[in-house]
Amino acid sequence: MPRIIDKIRAVQYERIAVSSQSSSSSSSSAATNTTSEDVSSDDVQPGWHYSFEFFPPKTEAGLDNLLTRIDRMSRRLNPLFVSITWGANGSTLSRTLAIASHAQRFACVDVLLHLSCTGLTREQIAQILNMAKSSGVRNILALRGDPPHPKRAWKEGDVSGGDCDRAIDLVKLIRKLHGDYFGIGVAGHPEGHPSSLKCDDGTTTSLEMQHLKDKLDAGADFVITQFFYDVDIFLEYVKRCRGIGIKCPIIPGIMPIQSYSSLLKMTSFCNISVPSSVLDRLERVRLDDEAVKKIGCEIAAEMCRRILAETSSTSSSAVDYSIGDDCSVHGFHFYTLNLERSTTRILASLGALDIDSPTSAGAALQENDTDATIGSETNDQDQIVTRRERKESISEKARSTKRVLPWKPSTMDNRSKEDVRPINWSNRPKSYVMRTDDWDEFPNGRWGDSTSPAFGELSDLSHFYSFTLGCDDDRRAMLGHCPLNESDVYEVFARYVEGTVPHIPWCETPLQPESFLIQPQLAKLNRCGLLTVNSQPPVDGAPSNHPTFGWGGKGGRVYQRGYFECFVSPDKTNRLTSMVTKHPSMIMYAVNNAGQELRVGVEEGGVTALTWGVFPNREILQPTIFDPDAFLVWAEEAFSLWSTMWLSLYDFGSESYELIEKMKDTYYLVAIIDNDYYTNDGFLLLDALLEVGGKCS
Repeated sequence: MPRIIDKIRAVQYERIAVSSQSSSSSSSSAATNTTSEDVSSDDVQPGWHYSFEFFPPKTEAGLDNLLTRIDRMSRRLNPLFVSITWGANGSTLSRTLAIASHAQRFACVDVLLHLSCTGLTREQIAQILNMAKSSGVRNILALRGDPPHPKRAWKEGDVSGGDCDRAIDLVKLIRKLHGDYFGIGVAGHPEGHPSSLKCDDGTTTSLEMQHLKDKLDAGADFVITQFFYDVDIFLEYVKRCRGIGIKCPIIPGIMPIQSYSSLLKMTSFCNISVPSSVLDRLERVRLDDEAVKKIGCEIAAEMCRRILAETSSTSSSAVDYSIGDDCSVHGFHFYTLNLERSTTRILASLGALDIDSPTSAGAALQENDTDATIGSETNDQDQIVTRRERKESISEKARSTKRVLPWKPSTMDNRSKEDVRPINWSNRPKSYVMRTDDWDEFPNGRWGDSTSPAFGELSDLSHFYSFTLGCDDDRRAMLGHCPLNESDVYEVFARYVEGTVPHIPWCETPLQPESFLIQPQLAKLNRCGLLTVNSQPPVDGAPSNHPTFGWGGKGGRVYQRGYFECFVSPDKTNRLTSMVTKHPSMIMYAVNNAGQELRVGVEEGGVTALTWGVFPNREILQPTIFDPDAFLVWAEEAFSLWSTMWLSLYDFGSESYELIEKMKDTYYLVAIIDNDYYTNDGFLLLDALLEVGGKCS
């Protein structure tokens, strides 16, 4: 996939295009009766980006929570990239690479891998780069790293203890070994490196500025700065960079304020100045961490708005970084400290989440929700069952117009042309990616022969396989401490649909926006024993930029067949069979854990397109399909989840154990497709299911 520098340039071109369009339409604004209510003055203009930094936790519990958090933030907030830090002298090598690989492969977000050269030989650096490349990582933040003498800071003349003494040597080595394959970022220090001298005004010395330019001349592509709180110092830093010929993107680092004491500690350690105006606002509430966080978010949002406003390019043409002297800043890098709440609030305040009101955004969290440090032994409080996930799924509807496909495309190079997937893994995409990871090529344009590619086995030892639902105690809290009858299990599925249970084994994410539209009906069906794991309503030619159903960009029309997938008892399977028989437009596939199949209304044939789109100057796209053979592969996995994720919570021979085992061994997994997507009678399949459900109550 594109290097970060290429993505940054694309965002800048978008910003310039938006600015040009706004300028050309400004003369007609009076004629269209635009009022101040139409555009929020707090929202910044489109065409800017943001990214997040995470660090490797020290514990397995912390690692599980962090992987979940990266998945969620990547899905909900859609950052341009995430960066993963590097421990002193490579102490976190294995964890850093594992997190980077997971984010790139399974969270489908581009990764900027920190790499410090301190203490590393050329051979070790080459090996690390090859490991990063094999994981799909295409971006490196080249750093010198922590000092070789841990009890004192870097001093002039110190060397790294490895084959690369400075970050510039690391940049040169990366370019020598891999050419332009990797995008390379380097660090910038608006107030000077902590170990270097500052100018009288507290800014970076000319010598340090020249060192930065040398790193860029050696092959680096962009700069990410140390965090700061004095915007004037940062703006002056950008001007000085441009003045000495540094023309690359400069991304300001933003660290949300978590507490008054941590602010003083961090700024003192890093030699960062804090304006009196900032301290005065925080001083009054310094003993109230929640109030400090709230004001800290306001301060960060104000900083971002000012930087974007005061560095906006006045040029109406695209800027070529290789020849321009543009001082614009087009994005921000958030030092999250592995936390989510403050960063989300800031982005919501800036209008980046496309929400109608603060209360519907993930940033507007319930005030009694606390945010715990991921690196601790305790489970992070944001993982506890709340209604917030349901609110966040609403806000996702407004962002769906930016979707390239109905599902999130991979960021791996070998999957760059993949544009067709079976619907069955829609709610377990990481499983699908892993099981198809060894394919030589991926479906492009059409699904093709389903018997050709073999699905890999899903190992119980795969790290991502179980982390989503947390430890056993977390799973019991969600799935039930002691279910005694089938209605107890039905209630878990219904509560997932309603948003009070954040996950179930078959669904790693909250309810999809399009399913949220029929949430009450789905909850009713689950309480009647139709245990849903996948569904989509019919769509007949919705605009491709529709806020809920749209994908593929503007100018097209999208369609989808109604689809419903659920676990049901043998008795209800018979009732569904009768229902499908009465509706010629419907077909049904069913299979139980023993492999006994049942097909109703199915003619000889195979793959059915469930989602397709019609766009100008393009062939018809069919990104989501149903394949009977793939369904059987998925069914085997789906039934195994009853055992590995639910049955295993209870003692052998207990009532709860026997209940889950009985349901696993007797229930059918049923998939129903309604080919009538064009009637005006609504969701015919849903209406028919509700009729069946009514008989179950």
